[in-house]
Parts: sequence; C-alpha cells; structure tokens
Amino acid sequence: MSTRAGLAPLLALLVAACGISAPTPAPASLVSLRGEMALLGVTTLSAVSGASGCPDQPLHDNALALSVTTVSDPAPRDVYLYLFRPRDFEQTGPTMEACAADYAATAPDATIMRLDVAPFRALGADWSDELRASVESAMQVAARGGR
Repeated sequence: MSTRAGLAPLLALLVAACGISAPTPAPASLVSLRGEMALLGVTTLSAVSGASGCPDQPLHDNALALSVTTVSDPAPRDVYLYLFRPRDFEQTGPTMEACAADYAATAPDATIMRLDVAPFRALGADWSDELRASVESAMQVAARGGR
C-alpha cells in the first residue's frame, strides 16, 4: 500500500472527528438577485445602483433601485433592493423601518411592501401578488447563493 493511499482514510477520519462541515454558500449579489427575478418573469426597465428610496437613511451603499413590470401588471413598479452583511442583518432592521416610513410618507395612498430574506431586504409600493411572490422567491434563491 502506498503512503498516499494509507493517508486518505486517516485524513477522512480526522475531518469527520473535527466536525468540519461543508462551507455554506455565500449569498448572491444584488445583480444576481435581479437575474433571479428575471428568471421568474420580472422585466427590469431601469436599474440605478446606490438609489435607496429613502435618502435620509444610510443605505445607498447597499441599494439597487429597479423599475420593473410583470406579465400580469405592465405598469412600472419600483423595487428597492438592499444587501447587508449577514452578521449585520438584524442590526439593520431599525434603519429599514425608518426607510419604509420615509418611503411611505412620499406615497401616502400607496400600499407599501417590505420583504426581509436575510441578507436581502426589498421595499416598494403597490406590488401585484405576482411581483411580491417573484421578488420573495428570487430573494430566497439568491440568499442560498443562486441557482
């Protein structure tokens, strides 16, 4: 038996004994999230990096503003996407609450939608059920690292 062949079982035993697990996939980027939305039938009309929808909040570094449509709702809708470091996600909740309140103040007659799928958050107004479901599904896929 070669030395290399004899070390393989020992290495496997050491890895198992140490409890080393496979690394979890890193979340996808905002661009990948947008791609996941496209696969679900969301058409992007425009995209602006750094536009957060709430200029009074420190979110521009994490934000991507989209104007989108779906088959069932051809009227353009705003979708603001945010990506946070996983370790900071919970701490950003109050900032997102303030952002949603600021956004709601600019559209008092609108129904404000907010989705939280760590490490992503999304915000918008008057989304159709199809758009909401597509954004949420895309966020879940992207949170696992994409397809």
